[in-house]
Amino acid sequence: MHAPGLLVVTTLLAGGLVTVGSQALGFTYPRLRVAIGRLAPEGRAHLLSLIAGLPWLLAFGALLLTFLPSFITIPGLIQDHCLPHDHHPHLCLRHGLWAPSGQAWLILGVFGLAGGAFWFRFLRRLVDGQRRVQTLLRLAKEIGGFHLLPSSKALAFSAGLLRPRTLLSSMVMTSLDEEDLKVLLAHETAHAMRRDALRMVVAEAMLMAVPRRVRRVLLEDLSLACEEACDRAALPQAGCPERMAEVLLRVQRLGMVTPAGQPGATGSQLPLRVRALLGAPYPPTPSWARLLWFSPLLILLADPVHHAAETLLGLLNP
Repeated sequence: MHAPGLLVVTTLLAGGLVTVGSQALGFTYPRLRVAIGRLAPEGRAHLLSLIAGLPWLLAFGALLLTFLPSFITIPGLIQDHCLPHDHHPHLCLRHGLWAPSGQAWLILGVFGLAGGAFWFRFLRRLVDGQRRVQTLLRLAKEIGGFHLLPSSKALAFSAGLLRPRTLLSSMVMTSLDEEDLKVLLAHETAHAMRRDALRMVVAEAMLMAVPRRVRRVLLEDLSLACEEACDRAALPQAGCPERMAEVLLRVQRLGMVTPAGQPGATGSQLPLRVRALLGAPYPPTPSWARLLWFSPLLILLADPVHHAAETLLGLLNP
């Protein structure tokens, strides 16, 4: 297969699978949401992050299975898999028997324009947001493990993606007593250690092809799981769930704001966070999670996935 053909094949297969997987996720997630909400926030955040990436994992997994027969044929590990095909072109890295048609190039162009528009808007918003955050960090002064920003606005968040740092405004410092500040710092430090801002950005990027309503709900659920996990991480500093809930309410009354472009929790989540703190404890992780160990068995699908991909591509190259 020549380079142009390989580009067209991988892009068409990946783009098509991501699109189909995203629409399937948009249909199934509302039906799974209640069950997922019963999980402890730490595990729920990991599971929601995995769910957000499922369409892309499906695409990369299918591509791997599609080209696996060629990969293991090239070094001579198995007998050459190339056999005569009467009903579709042959997809092979070794022999290069598939060439893209004009129809395939047209579909590739449509995928490229649609995907490029989504990614351009997302990246522009992300870059603008991170520029604002870096400006705030430059104006702030590092004091005792966090950055203090002279501001009359109530700001308290984990700033940055790869190297997150806790940022507080002077308004928050003067409005809370020392004990409340310790709890707030413990909460925001947990966000930085978990890299929740980066988690939210990656999840949003992976969900761009999911219907907007479902995408918004899933991101809000992920943000809530991250907030609950950090509330629980700050519990030793607070002393008890009731005390933690009091601090959250006092902080909320300050009118906390999040800079544009910076992932963060919405104020509407506070009742849910308080309910999680004061309600019944979460059950342990379900035993069915161990079934993930059987995922290597999916390699047995390589041959049918390979031939299914050839059949689908044959429809584009009559």
